[in-house]
Amino acid sequence: MKISIVTPVFNSVTTIEKTILSVISQKRNFPLEYIVIDGGSTDGTIQVINKYADQINLFISEPDRGPYDAMNKGINHSTGDVIGIINSDDWYHDNAIATVEQEFYRNHDISVLYSPITNYYKGEYVATFVPGDLDKLLLRFTLNHPSCFITKSAYNLVGLYNLEYSIAADYDLILRLFVSGVNFHYVSTPLASYSLSGMSSSAKPFDRIKLIRECWKISCSHSSQLSRDMELQRWNVYRAWVFNELFALPTRYFLKPPLARKLKSFLSRYLGKPVSDTYGKW
Repeated sequence: MKISIVTPVFNSVTTIEKTILSVISQKRNFPLEYIVIDGGSTDGTIQVINKYADQINLFISEPDRGPYDAMNKGINHSTGDVIGIINSDDWYHDNAIATVEQEFYRNHDISVLYSPITNYYKGEYVATFVPGDLDKLLLRFTLNHPSCFITKSAYNLVGLYNLEYSIAADYDLILRLFVSGVNFHYVSTPLASYSLSGMSSSAKPFDRIKLIRECWKISCSHSSQLSRDMELQRWNVYRAWVFNELFALPTRYFLKPPLARKLKSFLSRYLGKPVSDTYGKW
């Protein structure tokens, strides 16, 4: 068995080294292929990457159409049986690759392995996200992409990331895999950490609206899979999401994520409403 790791990067001089080190320092029993796809960085990122050139199997630096385009390039060049994608401001935990190797070695029918993921903001721990129910994927994304490892055969089955979606193409891909009927496998140990500075974590109102719109469109593309009850649930889910975004708008601008998370947890307990639900638990 061979695992390929792909890192898409663009102008990430302050974070890329931590990402690279989290990959090349992994303990493992099988071959590991590391591919870095740069979009033409100009801030010193390439110089940092070159420090580790002898431990990177393939490095490409050229203009691209964004991170999902870079991911597609990396997948196309991958020669591993299993592919993980870790962005340039995220990182793998110790023993993550060893855990992935063990799970795929024991369960040969796995196509998608996923786990909880820890969230950080400027180096400060914020919360741990625990994935929600798989059947809720038809309504909204319930996993977190950096913690997913997907077989090359699964990509061959459903295709790559759809560049029509600039923020939620990972949701689209995972949903296509789910609808195709491939086997998902959950491990309870967090495999990666996610920095709250990426595309889907942007606090800008336009980005939040775009994220909701793309997720709605992706969910609608599989509406034939929904029962009437699930269709009603979807409308309620997105109404609640829009309301939550409006409510959270002031805190996104005036509170840092760690404090905003603490405030949300406090209010949830005070109001008697659980912080966690079937779409993912914080």
